Amino acid sequence: MYINEPKNTKQTQSRDKLRLLLQGALFIAIAVVLQALRLIIPLPLPVSTFIIGTLVHMMLTLTTQQSGLKAALLMSLALPLFAYAQGQLALPLLIPVVMLGNLIFVLLIEKNNHGYLVILPPLSKAFAMGSSAYAALYLLNLQNSPIFKPLLLAMTVPQFVTGILGIFLADKLHKQLQSLLKQNI
Repeated sequence: MYINEPKNTKQTQSRDKLRLLLQGALFIAIAVVLQALRLIIPLPLPVSTFIIGTLVHMMLTLTTQQSGLKAALLMSLALPLFAYAQGQLALPLLIPVVMLGNLIFVLLIEKNNHGYLVILPPLSKAFAMGSSAYAALYLLNLQNSPIFKPLLLAMTVPQFVTGILGIFLADKLHKQLQSLLKQNI
């Protein structure tokens, strides 16, 4: 029980909405900081990609589970903008590609809240990002460019692997948070 817990449901609903809003804002801020770790910790690109990617997917999943779909959708749209500002996306046209992938990932996490199909959100995200990146690069007439294959690879395999790892990490953290909330800590 909360101290001075509101008596009527309208107050309880308002308190719950405020809690979700604040929690969502906190999770978005944490995700932005985790994504920026690559600027602070000098790691080789593949290592950085897999560590940061896993942490970002963990935050997308955890935000969906803990704070709801609205906060997760906002995070899905915001993180690619920060990634571009940090120099992690080579072309501005890839911002909507990553946004689309994040949105698909979060929507499938939300629909699959029982965890039966842990592979579906990362697989769908990787497919959508690979297809969208291919279309964007083709539109820019970059299909014969030396960046074509590496960019397509970066938009698929790491997204799939880090998506799965992020879901597993988020599920572990989600269970711990739920346990703490039940204890009212």
